Amino acid sequence: MSYTDTDQYQQEIAAQYKMRVVKFPKHKVAEAIGKLGFELAEDDLKEARVGNVNATYIAPKIVVKVSRDRDEVNYLANKIVSEKLVTRQPVMKVLAYDYFEKTDFEILVMERVSGTLLLDDIFDVSKEDLTKLFRQVVSVVNAAFTITFADFGWVNNTQQHFKTYSEFISHDFKNHVATIRTDKLCREEEISRVEKYFLGHVHIFDHERPVFIHTDLHMGNILHVGDELTAILDWDYSLRAPKMAVLESLLGFINNPQQFVEGTEDFPKYQGKKFSFLLPILREELSEVFADPLLVQKLNLRFIGSGIMWIADNWSEEWNKEMMANIIAHEIPEDEEGLKESYYGKILK
Repeated sequence: MSYTDTDQYQQEIAAQYKMRVVKFPKHKVAEAIGKLGFELAEDDLKEARVGNVNATYIAPKIVVKVSRDRDEVNYLANKIVSEKLVTRQPVMKVLAYDYFEKTDFEILVMERVSGTLLLDDIFDVSKEDLTKLFRQVVSVVNAAFTITFADFGWVNNTQQHFKTYSEFISHDFKNHVATIRTDKLCREEEISRVEKYFLGHVHIFDHERPVFIHTDLHMGNILHVGDELTAILDWDYSLRAPKMAVLESLLGFINNPQQFVEGTEDFPKYQGKKFSFLLPILREELSEVFADPLLVQKLNLRFIGSGIMWIADNWSEEWNKEMMANIIAHEIPEDEEGLKESYYGKILK
């Protein structure tokens, strides 16, 4: 059994969320919204049940996301995708965006859309209806691919530019490795071995093209009415990246949806569940991406990069040990046969 399936781990993650989730007094949020031209009573604001580490508030007609972090931009990507897609795709319409100009916050105001989070009722949705919904989700993904860029990086970070995807993910990887070493989050021989493999293979991303990538596509960010998709939510961590990067969250949703509800009351109902019947739909709708002969190797490197990022973020000491052991045992293969036994190799067999 994985450590992620234990009660101890779930309690750890729940405690981490309590420490990391930033909340603001509702009267302060209402006051800030007022400066953007929206009259709203404090009592009309409700804290969203989901939203990860970002402060999200729901009112009868609007949804508001708030941050006081001046070190990085959090919500700009939502504004960009709204401007590009809202007239032709089910994405949230951004009504106002402010970055510490009119208010003391970075604040995003969106038009509230009708519907139910798929997170809440997915097990009541028929396989046929879920298939229809999933096709619509991937249609939005394909529409986002039409938003192109001149370089790679985080959509929110307009100051950082990388000529290749290799340079971008190597930059992030090296920063995370430095954190791991400084904080002594694993043994030096382990991180050195992973570092050598990752940096020795990352050049396979040298010739990619950057498009708009939603990196968190799962049931908690899908709003629907019946079999109709009404909105894709939460574009906060979008990337200027190759198309294949969207597969990380979509394959996670299909093969391991419990990862998106760790430390929450929803974990028990998602534990051990899979939506494997959606994989052929994904292959069909993103056939160009799946035609890449290097796809498994590229996904393998992204798995390593993500694993190292989470270890550096240090949510759980025991999980860090398990993740590093998994990377060493399965994710740094010596040949093609070994690659087939990697995390994504097994999913895509």
